[in-house]
Amino acid sequence: MAGKKKYYIGVDLGGTKVLMGLLDKNFRVCREFKAEIDANQGEKVFLKTLFGGIRVLLEEGTVGLKSILAIGVGCPGMIRFPKGVVRLSHNLSFLRNYPLRSKLYKALKVPVLVENDVNAGLYGEFKLGAAKGYDHAVGIFLGTGVGGGLIFNGKLYRGGLGNAGEIGHTLISMPSFAEGNGGVFDTVGSSLGRVGITAETALLLLKQKAPNLFDEVGYNIKKVKSRTLLRAIEAGDSAIADLIAYKAKILGVIMANLANVLDPEVFVLGGGMIEAMGHLILPEAKQVMESYILKPLVGSVKVVPSKLKDYAVMKGAARLAHDFFFEKGKDL
Repeated sequence: MAGKKKYYIGVDLGGTKVLMGLLDKNFRVCREFKAEIDANQGEKVFLKTLFGGIRVLLEEGTVGLKSILAIGVGCPGMIRFPKGVVRLSHNLSFLRNYPLRSKLYKALKVPVLVENDVNAGLYGEFKLGAAKGYDHAVGIFLGTGVGGGLIFNGKLYRGGLGNAGEIGHTLISMPSFAEGNGGVFDTVGSSLGRVGITAETALLLLKQKAPNLFDEVGYNIKKVKSRTLLRAIEAGDSAIADLIAYKAKILGVIMANLANVLDPEVFVLGGGMIEAMGHLILPEAKQVMESYILKPLVGSVKVVPSKLKDYAVMKGAARLAHDFFFEKGKDL
């Protein structure tokens, strides 16, 4: 099917950045491009960043568009698959009923597939990484927010409207149905995502309970990243360590609920939080999960970190595009 000089492009659209790569037919990264995204700058800047990144991938070598077999895009939000229409994206708010696939195809004349980013990431792990060899897997990615993906019987499960796996929008507390407020509640995304954790970290800074973190970022919470938190913990900020441990326990409860309802073989945990602090989060989450799952499941449900790490969505989107256009077609 593909000659020696045939390639794929994989694109990971995040809430704050885009990562894209030129991949060979074995889905090894030959070249990559990374840039920040500011959703407030709108569609024109967004498309300029995407097309500019693709030009960089092609111009730095001898690869032309004619050598690109397909482009796979992992995008946060509700995606109408396989049409590639972004129905809604909380991280990129201007993408509402947005025909992303057709926009890219018209400009590049290359087959394009658009999928939810965590679906793409889990598919990458299923084909190339930590979930390889399992037919029933749940992916939970802790990034700007929290995303989830589901694979059952060896296929991505998207649900009736293409929105299955939105773990970040499930509740972790009982809504407060005070008169007239319609119910105020806490969600997994607002609690376990980097934005939610940063908000709680800011409170610790104000209370002067994280001196090592303060030495690095002051009161500028925009500088609080996953690895910043890890450095603070390693330097002795016990309040930050306690916060992360508590979040890991919440994750364990969520995983127990999913395990009891869905009966997966494996949980794959990914995203920036796991890449930076997986060694702190995974053991705690697994222990709590095993305290609440059905006893026969204890020890049989695996909990593993992403093997593809930062490349999971990028590689997964490219592999999904390959399988859709050249292998399984619509049976994905």
